[in-house]
Amino acid sequence: MSQSLPNFVYIGPSKAGSTWLHEVLITHPQIFMTEAKDLYFFDRFFDRGTDWYASHFGQARPEHRVIGEVCQEYLSCPDAPARMHMVLGAEPRLMVTLRDPVARAFSGYLYMRKHNVFDGTFRQALETRSGMFDHSAHA
Repeated sequence: MSQSLPNFVYIGPSKAGSTWLHEVLITHPQIFMTEAKDLYFFDRFFDRGTDWYASHFGQARPEHRVIGEVCQEYLSCPDAPARMHMVLGAEPRLMVTLRDPVARAFSGYLYMRKHNVFDGTFRQALETRSGMFDHSAHA
């Protein structure tokens, strides 16, 4: 696999520690992480092409034993696995974190409240915004 592409990808879900993981890994001297978290290449921006994706890893150096990306949405994208295999081959290690589904859903609710996306109660969010909590379906 090319040094300019990742050998490690965090695939999700959201509200399960992805921001913390990215912040910790980006400080390690032997790990190169994309400056931006959530490139969304394998789900939303695949049509931008491999060169666009590879451009995010151009500053990786030989001393970086791990080259990685964190994107919380890949786990829920049905096309992501085939696209990853097509672009990255079979080498990259994938990481998933799991969280208590109720705690994850409540965290999502608090995020919506904080960003003025929803102003109802948690119960109302569960009843009317069930799609917002699909990432909790692992339980």
